[in-house]
Amino acid sequence: MKNKRLIDLLLGIAFFILGTIALNRPGSTLGFLVFFFGVLAIARGISNILGFGAVSNKESKGFRIFIGLLDIVVGVMFLTNIIRGALFLGIMFSVWFMIESIGNLFLTTRFSKTKGFGKILILLFDIISFVFAIMLLFNPWIATLALPKLVGFSAIAFGVVLIVHGIGFGRSIED
Repeated sequence: MKNKRLIDLLLGIAFFILGTIALNRPGSTLGFLVFFFGVLAIARGISNILGFGAVSNKESKGFRIFIGLLDIVVGVMFLTNIIRGALFLGIMFSVWFMIESIGNLFLTTRFSKTKGFGKILILLFDIISFVFAIMLLFNPWIATLALPKLVGFSAIAFGVVLIVHGIGFGRSIED
């Protein structure tokens, strides 16, 4: 268990440092995200064309090639025009945020066991999130510029969790 805690501690420190860098250098972080998603899209496109992946039967060959080519075009767009790629990331982020908000509203109203003030509070925040997502969709530059900050804060938060676990403040069942 000591090795796992040491690995968690080292990973936590690394995430904390990367998060701090992301917050201090938002332009570089955004450029890296665009580059990363561009390379990822091209790799996925090649994978689809070659038939690797979840659906690789002969009936799906034409559709796989189409999707693979589309992925490659999107990846090349990301790599050749960083500004357009960054804007596209902002739009993707806005749409994802909206879908999450709609999903949470549905799940909360249909399946949540929370009652009273707690449920009202959850629904209120879900509605605020949905409105915020629509606002981001109509101004994707704000979403684009927020991405490096969100990545930075998320990495720092994850790093702190790993550091706390690595130091051993929170004893696990396994110990």
